[in-house]
Amino acid sequence: MGQMDGMVAIVTGASRGLGRAIAREYARAGARVVICARGQSPTGLPGTLEETAEAIREDGGEVLAVDCDVTVESEVNEMVREATERYGRIDVLFNNAGAMVLGESILEIDPARWEQIMKVNATGPYLCCRAVLPIMMEQRRGSIINLGSRMATDPNQGGGVLYSASKAAVHMFSLCLADEVREYNIAVNILSPGALRSEGSAAIPWAQRDWHVRVDPSVVGPCAVFLALQDATTFTGQLAARADFGRTWGPGAGENSP
Repeated sequence: MGQMDGMVAIVTGASRGLGRAIAREYARAGARVVICARGQSPTGLPGTLEETAEAIREDGGEVLAVDCDVTVESEVNEMVREATERYGRIDVLFNNAGAMVLGESILEIDPARWEQIMKVNATGPYLCCRAVLPIMMEQRRGSIINLGSRMATDPNQGGGVLYSASKAAVHMFSLCLADEVREYNIAVNILSPGALRSEGSAAIPWAQRDWHVRVDPSVVGPCAVFLALQDATTFTGQLAARADFGRTWGPGAGENSP
């Protein structure tokens, strides 16, 4: 028996990196997984949605892959429609899709670039949450995990004006949403994964400086499963750092109450 047997989980940005790792972890835990991403990476990074789906099937899991740009409302709504039509429920939403821009000053970031990153990092989670919440509200249970960042809370981490601002928006959005949907027994939490060895970080020159201390995205899997199992009566409205899993939050931490 898996911890997530009978559950249906959506993972966005699942074509590579952390999204792929979380989708595979959920499937191994017994969930039926709906994965989505854009059909082609605008940055040219390796990894496709179908490769993730094949990996999940090879693991013995069940998966539905849907091409979806999380910044386009109609595509998000269609993805959620396909998920509910196939499985009849949605228990977990893991908002992983995002874009990073680091090392650019405000004068180097034109308005179009600002809008693009904000749409992916902040509007995407909003649209996905808005699409799944009516289903979770009717179920009177659900768990939403939004991907946060230490760069949202610490200006010394080097996130810069755009990336840090977009992630700070996600943090506050999540905290307010947790309070808004508490009466429906829906958990909303922020997962800050820390520095990862992903395809995206491998393409960032300065990331090589601390490559030896970065972790494989699969290390985040147990954190994501724990959060997927929560509701508003157990753990919600929290900023959960992967580095603190099992210490200040998670199994054995003794602080699993909101």
